[in-house]
Amino acid sequence: MAMEIPPPIPDPLPPWARPSHTISTPRLILRTTLVSDAPAFTKLFSDPINKRKHGEYCEGENAWLVVILKENQPADDGFLIGSTGFNEFKIERDAEGKEIVRADVGCLIDWRFQRKGYALETLEAVIEYGFKEVGAKKITADTNVENEPWRKLMYVMGIPVAGMKKDGRPDGEGGSVQYRFREKDWQVAKVKLKKGTKWYLD
Repeated sequence: MAMEIPPPIPDPLPPWARPSHTISTPRLILRTTLVSDAPAFTKLFSDPINKRKHGEYCEGENAWLVVILKENQPADDGFLIGSTGFNEFKIERDAEGKEIVRADVGCLIDWRFQRKGYALETLEAVIEYGFKEVGAKKITADTNVENEPWRKLMYVMGIPVAGMKKDGRPDGEGGSVQYRFREKDWQVAKVKLKKGTKWYLD
């Protein structure tokens, strides 16, 4: 049987193809996982509440990061409280036929640390990083219809629903909620977040 030839390595590499990613916010460090994260990561996703929520938030991964709570400690000594990052990167064509990068984002904060603004701070940082560092021209943040916490988070962030997609369930209740936005849309959302004292990055 003939051996399958792997695809060639892109040259130059796309902007997200890095050995590691690190994003710092006032209260958090978002970084590529380390071997030493394994015990805390396992505990995070073995918790039934977190496991259920993670299944609602994301599928797949590309540049996935852990969320570390600083608490006035060095980044390496902080406390792992969640995961975030980019589920995937896709090359698409815009209305003019130009190739653009679309990035899909997700986030999970341990339920013990919710209602403190950490999810909002995390997503604000990831989205900023996606547009400014990765070079994404469009970001998506889809979720299941039943995922009310995520939908509320998108509402607070000022990201409107772009569409609904049914999954074919007989009861007609299932499906996904689609969120699509570009950098100009994000700039508008940022202004509202700052006016509403919901901007955590300054």
